[in-house]
Amino acid sequence: MADSHMTYAQALNEAKQVILQQAGRIKADTDKLKTQQQMIVDQTAALSERDSRIKEHESRIEHLSNENRDLTASLSEATTAREQADTIINRQGERISSLQNSISEMEQRIDEMATQLADITRERDDLASRLPTSEDADALAQMAALLSKKVAGAATATTAAKETRPPGLRLAEAA
Repeated sequence: MADSHMTYAQALNEAKQVILQQAGRIKADTDKLKTQQQMIVDQTAALSERDSRIKEHESRIEHLSNENRDLTASLSEATTAREQADTIINRQGERISSLQNSISEMEQRIDEMATQLADITRERDDLASRLPTSEDADALAQMAALLSKKVAGAATATTAAKETRPPGLRLAEAA
């Protein structure tokens, strides 16, 4: 029973030890709380940094999305322009082919005309060689003059003979 009754000093010592134990626990709990608070602050800072990075990424994604949309529109325009250019090039190619065919046909016609011109020139030269020269023309003029003198003399003789001869003989004389 002596144990059941404690003295005042023992009770104070025991109370002091309980208080010291509780103070030690409170201090340990306080240290844990401070550590947890620092951890919460660090995690909050990390979350804030991550939120900031997420916003930057979202902004970058939006920028890239807009750029992609713009590039897609540019690509579409370039594709349309290329298709139109291909169409124009095809038409021009067809026109060039048509013009080349026309040139070939014209070259054939020019060759044919050159051949005809050569034939006509040859024929002209042949005819020109058959034409009388100025010497021939002078000789013909002299012959014509001589013949006209003979014809004039013969005409007077024929006129006199006609008067004296019958008409049937006239044919024989003319021959």
